[in-house]
This record gives sequence, structure tokens and C-alpha cells, in this order.
Amino acid sequence: MNDDDLAIVKLLDDGTLYAAPNLIEELLNYPDLSDSYLLVSRDRYGSPTGYIPLGINTQGTIASYIPAIPPSPPISPTYTPGASNVIADLENLLDRSILYFDVDVIPHACPYSYLEETASAYCLSREAYLSELSTSRRKDFKRKLKAAKKYAIEQGNLDDVENAWHWMQAVWEKRNAYDKEHIKRVLSWLREIEATGRAVMKIDKYLLNGKPVAVNCCVIHEYHGMTYIDDYLTWYDVEMASGLGIVTAINNLTNPKYTGARYNLGLPGFYGNTFEGHQYKWDVIPESIRLYQSIVNIQAEIGMVS
Repeated sequence: MNDDDLAIVKLLDDGTLYAAPNLIEELLNYPDLSDSYLLVSRDRYGSPTGYIPLGINTQGTIASYIPAIPPSPPISPTYTPGASNVIADLENLLDRSILYFDVDVIPHACPYSYLEETASAYCLSREAYLSELSTSRRKDFKRKLKAAKKYAIEQGNLDDVENAWHWMQAVWEKRNAYDKEHIKRVLSWLREIEATGRAVMKIDKYLLNGKPVAVNCCVIHEYHGMTYIDDYLTWYDVEMASGLGIVTAINNLTNPKYTGARYNLGLPGFYGNTFEGHQYKWDVIPESIRLYQSIVNIQAEIGMVS
């Protein structure tokens, strides 16, 4: 990040998690986006009023960094200070195409913005959650929750996340989903989040007979008066802990400590497509309680609706 960009980031830092200068720096170092810069909105006096970190992806399209690191994180590029001001002035700020900006904190007034469901919901009681499920899914999830009672849960740390990677590596390699550098990027990003001091790292380590078999990592932070629970990952031993991906999500969504908070399980897909291996996110969060994301997509002709 150059000195001018750093000055803007520090000037507009509102104390929220994703406004932390070290996280913006981490975003701009993401290897799969190049020519990084801050897209900055300004008032009539030339003073900055907001920014969004951008870069060029491998397809030559301008994309926001935050949806790109780690792949499909449950966070929004409009977390950065004044991002709504940037979105409102995109026609004047850009002359190339943007891939997408996700999650519903984006203003819906943009002519090239539209709403899509996403795997987010407000935390609620276990009883209320189960009542929203279909009969067959409720029966299935109750069975999984009952089976999961055999696991003990301990507080973990990022070392446990690193140690859990080998469980999932083979799964991802079969899907050609992530390269071998994925774990390094994920850990680097999560360590920078931890270093901000602006979030709680809720890392649950699941054990069977005293042996770790799964880890779930959530980042809990405050954003303009609301608690957000960003569920980054659940990595588990597929032989010893099958089904824990669903169980950890339900445990987080129905944790009475967080009732009313926004739980973000992550982006399962968009434009009507679901990423491979992410269908469970739709299954866990039924349509009746899903929140929305606002996707902004600008074609080469600025202002055209995709």
C-alpha cells in the first residue's frame, strides 16, 4: 500500500474490523489479483469519503479483494469505511467491469444492483430454527445433532486450524478447488484479523475420545451496532467426523449467546449457481430465514444491468 492509500485508510478508519490498516494491506497483497489500488470516493472539496480495495483478476476483470481472500469468505467488501459512497458514484469512478460486490449492506438504489439470497441468517433459538425446516430435513439434522453429542468441544487456536488442514486437503484436491498455498493464505489472513484486536476468534476444537477430529473458526465482530459472526471454515476428519460441517453451523446459528446476531456461513454461489461442495450451506439455512446479498455487476457499458 503506498503512502497516499495508507493515509486515506488511516483517515477513514472507523474502528470496525475490516477497516483495520493491516487487513487492507493484507488484501492488497493477495496473489491472484494484480494492479491493486483503492477505489476512492471524494466530496466536492476533494476529501475522501470512502474506499474499496480493488484489483485485476486472472480474467482481466476488476474485482473487489475482500470476496477473493480467502476464497468465498463470509464477509462483504462494503465493510470498508464509506464503501456505500463509492458504490453510489461508480459510474464516475470506473470505466471497466466489476465482477461482484456481495452482501446486503450495499445500497439497493444502484441501477445495476440486484438482490440474491445468501447463506446468512439472524441467530435464533434451536427450537425456532428446527421449526423452519422441512419434516425430512428436521429429522436428518436432529439425527446429526444427536450423533454429535459424542464429541467434546474445547477452545482452540490458529495452530489447531493449521493442524486440521491435512484432513480437508485431499477433499479440496479432488475438486481442484484450492491450490497448495491456500492454507498459507487462510492462516495469514486470520492471523492479521487476530492482530487487529477488533474481533473475537471463536475457534472450537471437536474431540472424540480425547483426539481432535474437527475445528470450526468464526470471527465475531461489531459492525455499526450489530454483532456479526463470520464463519470462515470447518475442517474435519472425513472418516471420524462426517457431518460436522452441518453440526457446527447449526451450533453457531442457534447459540443462545448470539441470538439476534447476523450469522454469515459464507457465499454458496451466485447468479443461480452453487459452488461445488457448498450445497450444505443452502440446506442449513432454509429459505424462510435467509438474508440477502446485493450484487453489483457492471458490464463494459457502465450502468447496464447484467
